[in-house]
Amino acid sequence: MAIRFLLIFLFLLTGIHTFEAQEKVAKKITVTGTVTDSENKPVNGAHIYVDSVKTRVKTNKKGYYKIKLHSKTKLVTVFSINNGMLNFNYNGEQNLNFIFSKNNAVITERELMQLGYKTSSKKGNTQNKKQGYDNYKDIFELLRARFPNVRVVRETITIRGGGTSMTGNNTPLFLVNGSQVSSIASIAPIDIKSIVVLKGSNTGLYGARGAAGVIKIELKY
Repeated sequence: MAIRFLLIFLFLLTGIHTFEAQEKVAKKITVTGTVTDSENKPVNGAHIYVDSVKTRVKTNKKGYYKIKLHSKTKLVTVFSINNGMLNFNYNGEQNLNFIFSKNNAVITERELMQLGYKTSSKKGNTQNKKQGYDNYKDIFELLRARFPNVRVVRETITIRGGGTSMTGNNTPLFLVNGSQVSSIASIAPIDIKSIVVLKGSNTGLYGARGAAGVIKIELKY
C-alpha cells in the first residue's frame, strides 16, 4: 500500500513539474511580421523595441523580422532612422505588420531616448561607455573631439590633408555600413560601433570618390 501511494505521489509531482514547464514555454510567443514605408517598400534595418527596450532584432532587406515575446508584453515599437517610430499595443498577436505613413515624424534615437526608451542592455551600455561615443551630443561633436585630422564647421566636414575631388569638392566620402550616404547628420553617437578616417594613399580603393578622404562608419545594427 505504501509503495502504491509513493507511486501516485511521484506521478502527481511529475505532472506538476511538466505543467510548470509547459507554462514557461507558453509564456513565449513567436511573433513575425514586416515593416514597410508609405510606398509599400520594405524597410531594412528597423529595430524592434519591446516595452520600450531595444532588442537585438531588426528587419532584413525584405523588411521581415521574427521575435519571441513574453505573453505579458504590453508594447511593441519599431524604429527606423529614415522613417521614425511606430507603436503597437500588444495583446498576444502572432503577426504584426508595421506601415509607415508618408507624414510620419522622423526622429533620432537620441530623441527616442528622451521619450523614455532604452536603447541597449546594461552590457551594451557598458561597452558603449568604454568606446565613449555616447558622451557626445551629436556626430559633429564626436568628430571634433576624437579625430584631430577632421575639420568640422557647423555641419560641414572636411579632412585635413584629404585633398580635393575632380569636381573641386572637398567633402569626404561617407560610408555607413559599407553604403555611400550623402549625410551623416542623423546618426546618433550611441549607435556607432566604429569610425575610421582615411586620406591620401589609403583611399585608393575608392578611386575618385575618395579623393577628398573617406569616413567609414559601422553601426551596431
